[in-house]
Parts: sequence; C-alpha cells; structure tokens
Amino acid sequence: MIIGDRLRALREQKNLSQGQIEKRSGLLRCYISRVEHGHTVPSIETLEKMCRALEIPLQTFL
Repeated sequence: MIIGDRLRALREQKNLSQGQIEKRSGLLRCYISRVEHGHTVPSIETLEKMCRALEIPLQTFL
C-alpha cells in the first residue's frame, strides 16, 4: 500500500480538500500534498492526525 494514494482516495471519497484536512488536522496543506505525491512518509502520530481529520480510525486507513 502506498500511503499517499490511500490518503488521497479517502480524502476524495469524503469530498474533502487538502485545505479542509489542513484545518482539521493542523498539518500544512503543502505537507499533505507531499504525502499524497509520495515525497515524504508521515510518522504514526501524523497519520493519526490525518485519520482524525478524515474521521476514520487508523485501522481503517491501514
């Protein structure tokens, strides 16, 4: 599984923009973009923030 592809698919499934995830998670939109494009790999703590912003449990993401 590629984390960025999974993040983008879940975000689009919920009709959320990167900006909305930024507001919900406190992570910068440019960082979210870098994750989605595979330029960086988030830590588990960061993944948890993203999952909270997507309103899904971490287990669902993985």
